[in-house]
This record gives sequence, structure tokens and C-alpha cells, in this order.
Amino acid sequence: MAMDSPTKRRLTAEEISAVARAAFGSSARVLESRELTEGTFNASYALRLEGVPPLVLKVAPPPGAPLLRYERDLMRTELEFYERVERAGGGPVPRVLASGLDRKVIESEWFAMALLNGVPLYGSRVPRDDRRRIRARLGEVAGAFSKIRGERFGYPRGGAGGGATWREAFSRMVGDLLDDADQYRTRLPRRTDELRRLFERTGPSLDVVREPSLVHFDLWDGNVFVIRGPSGAWELEALIDGERAFWGDPLAELPSASLLGDIEREPDFLAGYARALGAPLSFTPEVRLRIALYRAYLYLIMLVEAGPRAYSGMRWLGIRTLVELRLRGTLRQIDELG
Repeated sequence: MAMDSPTKRRLTAEEISAVARAAFGSSARVLESRELTEGTFNASYALRLEGVPPLVLKVAPPPGAPLLRYERDLMRTELEFYERVERAGGGPVPRVLASGLDRKVIESEWFAMALLNGVPLYGSRVPRDDRRRIRARLGEVAGAFSKIRGERFGYPRGGAGGGATWREAFSRMVGDLLDDADQYRTRLPRRTDELRRLFERTGPSLDVVREPSLVHFDLWDGNVFVIRGPSGAWELEALIDGERAFWGDPLAELPSASLLGDIEREPDFLAGYARALGAPLSFTPEVRLRIALYRAYLYLIMLVEAGPRAYSGMRWLGIRTLVELRLRGTLRQIDELG
């Protein structure tokens, strides 16, 4: 989904050169720069530097850009996500090469990572059998993420700063988002006060979650990069955009991995997920309720972020209509299960 947004901080050629020198030394010289228009939050550039492997430069929004409450310091969240995955023994994530979080070179934070050689699974022409194998591998990775533990629930930095319990943290996450919806006057299927009561009423279902697990929360096909392996078959290369990551219920990983779909109809993903966990996931009413709560939260993010990002046009209208439809169905499911 490529749409423009006022959160994107575009750099001039001179600024890109200055960042390159800060990252790779005073003699660094930019040979080629190309803006990557995919994504809707950060600005990104594919760069080729003299004597440096190809890389991607990501630039955070400029100071004063309109943001949702959870979106504060998202670049630091993304870097923490990659670091924690690597510390846990490595995983299919990009290699970070350099970062500038002090805002000395430009007024926005930035980091550079190795350029991936593959393509997003979204829109690719991957054969069916390869796609099934990739989905199974994605399930394994999602299961592995669930074993990476944190010290506190919630977003690492955004919003209310987390909570001592998952119910407390998720309540704050939802509350912040609904405050954003009120601020930007987002059109939603139900009033925000009704939604607050719904999430509050179903909150006890979250008390079963005792340990904070790492959740990427944006595993749609656009963030799944695939590449042809030595045999010619397509393989999972890396997962990108860990900026939405938080510490919470591992089941929260499932909605984005089946964005606008139903994870229960993803047998390949679920087979990989079961291998990582050592047992199949049982879709009890309690599990379905928790997954539905996280799916509703994800759909709310997709609708509310349109305010600060100023989405418009027929493409956004189509996306909004589909997300609203899916959100209505998910809310009905929560009513039935909760």
C-alpha cells in the first residue's frame, strides 16, 4: 500500500550526502539515490555508495509532524525490534549498518540497513507451492518471536508507556487510539464510547497472559520479503518494518499475518506456528476472543491513522470500505464471544 503522507521527511541530495558521511565516514560518496515510495510513515531511500554495500536509508518524520499517540519514537522501536531478534539468536530481519538518533545531522532520526535482494510477497508471482512453504516458514518465525520475552507489557516507548499486566497495557493502547479517533474525528462503525465499553468488558479475557512476548504486529505480505534460493525455489528472505512492535500476547501476531482474512483458514502458516511452539494452536472460544480483540485494534489503527496521514483518493476509499467491513464483522464476533 503506497500512499503519500505528511509524516514522510524527504531529504535533499545534500542531506543524503551528509547522512552518508555521518554513517560511513567523511569520505563516503553517494553514487545513486532512489526514493522508495512504498510505505506510509517513514521516508526511505535505496542508496549506492562508493565502497559500501547497497543499503536502505530510513528517515523518521520531522519534528511537529502529526502522529498518533503510539507512533512516538517508532524508529527507536524498530531498531529495538531488530536488536532483540538478533540477540535472541538471529532471525530473518535486515542488518542494521548505522543509525543517527541524536538529530545532529538532520532534524529527524534515521538509520541505514542492508538492502534486501528480494521482493515483497505482496504482488509477487511466487508459485503456489513456494508460497505455501513461505507461509509455513512465516508461521515458524512468528512462533519464534513469541519466545522472546520482555520486562514490561505494551509499546516500548509510545502511548502510555505500557503496564504491569497485559490487560492494563492493552487497555491503555486502545484508549490512546480511541483518543486519537476522537481528535481526528475518524468515522468508525461504532461510537468511541461504545468501543471503550466493549474493550473494557472483554478485558478479563487477557488476564491469562502472564509474560510479555515480542509481537511484530505488521506481518502482512508487503513486509515479507522473498527471494529465489540456489535451487530456483522462492524462500523467505526477511521481515521488515518492525516499528509497530510491542510486548504482549503472542496471539496478537496472528491478525496481521492474515490481514483482512482469517488466520484459521491459513493451514500452512498454522503448521509452521505449531512446529515452533511444539503443539497445534487450539482455537477455543477464549483464543478466538483474544484474536478478535487484536484484529479489531489493528483495523482501528488502519482507519484512525488516515487522519494525521491525510489519506485521500479512490485507492484509500476502497481500502477504507474493506477495512470498515471487516471491522464490523470482528466487532460482532467480539459481541458473541465476550
